[in-house]
Amino acid sequence: MNDVLLFLEKSIPLLLLISLALFGWSAVSAKSLRKFQFQISIFIVIWIVGEIVRFLHEENIFTLLGMHDLGTALHTIAMVFFSLMLWIRFYNSRRSGKMMIEMK
Repeated sequence: MNDVLLFLEKSIPLLLLISLALFGWSAVSAKSLRKFQFQISIFIVIWIVGEIVRFLHEENIFTLLGMHDLGTALHTIAMVFFSLMLWIRFYNSRRSGKMMIEMK
């Protein structure tokens, strides 16, 4: 069991980079800032970057003077972005009578 946990702990940076690449590609391929795919991908990219910074800080690899909570700040920015995104989508859908998420 300890070997599995050690493997998972050591693979976190690789998994974070893979997910960052996938969601970055998803945001770029959305082709429009107004698409839900783009917006949710940007939220997840900000969240992943915060997770990478937090991981690097915990491993004492990335330390900026006075930036002890940079990972937490990026998580907060991601949540504010997510909340604003949903609120604006909800407001616009109510105003126009359309659905919040575009359906194919």
